[in-house]
Amino acid sequence: MAVFLIFLAIILFLVEKYSLQYALHRVYYGCEPSQHLIDPDESFTITSVVENQKKMMVPFVRMVENFPADIQLDLDKSAVYRGNNEVQVTSRFYLMPNQVFTRQVDAKIPQRGCHYFRQAVLYGGDFLGMKENVQYYNNHQEVVVMPKSVDCPALNKTLGDYLGDLSVNRFILEDPVLTIGFREYTGREPMRAISWTQTSRFGKMMVKNYDHTLDLSITILLNVKTPYRTDESEALVEDCFRLVRAACETLEDKQVKYNFSTNASIAGFAGSWSEIGEGLGGNHFLTVMEGLGRATSIATETFATTLDRAYHKAESGRSFIIVTPQIDDDWQPELQKLQEISAAPLCILTPDMLTHDEEVASV
Repeated sequence: MAVFLIFLAIILFLVEKYSLQYALHRVYYGCEPSQHLIDPDESFTITSVVENQKKMMVPFVRMVENFPADIQLDLDKSAVYRGNNEVQVTSRFYLMPNQVFTRQVDAKIPQRGCHYFRQAVLYGGDFLGMKENVQYYNNHQEVVVMPKSVDCPALNKTLGDYLGDLSVNRFILEDPVLTIGFREYTGREPMRAISWTQTSRFGKMMVKNYDHTLDLSITILLNVKTPYRTDESEALVEDCFRLVRAACETLEDKQVKYNFSTNASIAGFAGSWSEIGEGLGGNHFLTVMEGLGRATSIATETFATTLDRAYHKAESGRSFIIVTPQIDDDWQPELQKLQEISAAPLCILTPDMLTHDEEVASV
């Protein structure tokens, strides 16, 4: 009997030593959000996976995941700890040999910005449940929250009137002498642009393709630089991001091509971001929105430099929508140069119109 107990103790000692040393050996962790670009408060799913690739069970696992600070999770509050810079979510389970543990959590993020899922820590319990082995897993996942959409009648009217004036100017300025080709009719062109000769020749509706200087083309310029960085200036810059989204949505709705330029720096793993070429449609819109979601209030250059860069890249007849927290007299020479090549007066949007509209709505 004594020999059996000694043998059993040796076996337990060896198993305990092995389990403590190799509890998390060949145990892998991964985390993936279901969407990487979302609207504020849009629901998405976080899938966490822990895989045990060895032929020995892990009797106890404590998983601590670090999530963005302002995330909202559909979880029991006892499993969630909210710190100043992150949210920690704790899960406890065991892993059988070659088992994959999967947990899905519904989440929302209310604030615009780039939000990181950086790291997880797994604590693997030993065979006797007396000690823990620790393994750190770096995670390079992020969710970008776009600016909140704006419902502002004053802004809608300003943009609508501006685009209406541009369309009238183009209608007046178009000259058949500047026709450079023909393309198929899409249903959006005016009847006067239809070429009946070419329509008869090709057997389908064809319209004249004018020189690009006469096409309705717009550049959106965003400024984030303010004299001082304060809570108030940060709020104004956030409003500017919302104004740019409103301008893009209006241009998309009116089927007007646009490009975008800014002096804002960005956060995350997207590299440099200051200009987006001319385009239209869902992919182009989401590219701009992702940049706005990543944008910070830290400027990479003065706005006068941004304006000057836009002037040297623009062709005659292009129009400009400028979004800025405030108007600075130092920009006047650059604004004047843009005005000289623009097809219409510059459209300047500031957060004041949002504040005014909110005050009217609250009366």
